[in-house]
Amino acid sequence: MRIRNCAVIGAGLLLAAGCSHAERQARTAGEHGAIKGRAQATRSPRPAPPPPRKIDCDRVKCVALTFDDGPGPYTARLLDTLKRNGVRATFFMLGENVGAHRDIVRRMALEGQEVANHSWSHPDLTTLSSAEVRSQIQRTQKAVKDASGVAPTLMRPPYGSTNKRVEHAIGMPLVLWSVDTLDWRYRDVARDTRVGVKEPESGGIVLFHDIHKPSVDSIPKVVDGLRKRGFTFVTVSELFTGRRLAPGTSYSERTAPPTQVTASPPPAGSSAGPAATSKAPGAPAPGAPAPGAPAPDASASRGPVPGAPDSGAPSGPAPSGLAPAPPITPSP
Repeated sequence: MRIRNCAVIGAGLLLAAGCSHAERQARTAGEHGAIKGRAQATRSPRPAPPPPRKIDCDRVKCVALTFDDGPGPYTARLLDTLKRNGVRATFFMLGENVGAHRDIVRRMALEGQEVANHSWSHPDLTTLSSAEVRSQIQRTQKAVKDASGVAPTLMRPPYGSTNKRVEHAIGMPLVLWSVDTLDWRYRDVARDTRVGVKEPESGGIVLFHDIHKPSVDSIPKVVDGLRKRGFTFVTVSELFTGRRLAPGTSYSERTAPPTQVTASPPPAGSSAGPAATSKAPGAPAPGAPAPGAPAPDASASRGPVPGAPDSGAPSGPAPSGLAPAPPITPSP
C-alpha cells in the first residue's frame, strides 16, 4: 500500500512539473510575441526617393547638369555640394562601378538625384552585337536598382555613339548633351567653370564626369554662376516634364515649343478685311486709291496681263458707301 501511495504521489509531482514547464513556455512565447509586435509597430518605414518636381521648363529657364562614368571616389563630395545648394542632377553610371559604391548610389536616389544607365563597361555599343548591347544595359539596370531601389528610365550611350540597331536593342530614351565641357580632356578647374557657366542655354543638358577631381572641384562655382544667370537646376526627366520621351530616340536639349505667328490684319476695304467707311464727303476710305491714281490690282505684282487694256481706271464695283472714282484719261 505504501509503495502504491508513493507511486501516486510521484506521478502527481511529475504532472505538476510538466504543467509548470508548459506554462513557462507559453508565457515566454507570449512575451516574445509582444516584444516583436512592439518592434514592428515602432519600426520606421524605409526611406523612399522624393518624386520628380513639376517644373514647367517652357516658362522657367532650366538647365540639367549630368555626370558620367561614376560613381567614383569624388562622387560623395559632389553630392555634398549638390545637397548644400539644393541642386538636382542626373548621374549616368557604369554598372561595373556600382557594386563598390552601393551606399553612394542609394544616397543619390534618396536625395532626389536621378540615377541613369551608361552601360556596364563603357564600350562603343555600335561595335557590339545586339545581344551584347542588351547585356550591357540589363546588367547595369539590375545593379543600379539593387543599390538604389530605383530602376533607371534613361540611358546615355558611351561616346554618344549609336545607330538604329543599337537604339532598338537599348529600348530606352537616349540622352545626349547640348554642352560638352570636355572636362575629361583638359582636367582644369578654371576651364571647366568657364565653360559650365557661359555655354549652357535654356533647356540645355551639360556633360561633366564625376570621376575627375577638377570637374567636381568646379561645380560650386558652376552652380553659383548659372544661378546668377537665372537658371533653375533640374534632372533630365524634370527637364522634359510634359513631353513623352520615346524609346530609341535621342535627346540633347529641350527646345522651345513653336510660337504661333499672327499675321497683320488686312486693310479696311479689302476683300478679307472690314468694310471701309468714309470719314468725310468725297474723302477716300483708308487704303482706297486717291483720285487720279491707278487703283491697286492683284495682278500688279505679276506684271501686266498680255492683251489687257491699260485704262488706268479701277476695275470692279466701288466699295460700299463710296461714289465710283472718275475715269482717268491717259496723258498723250
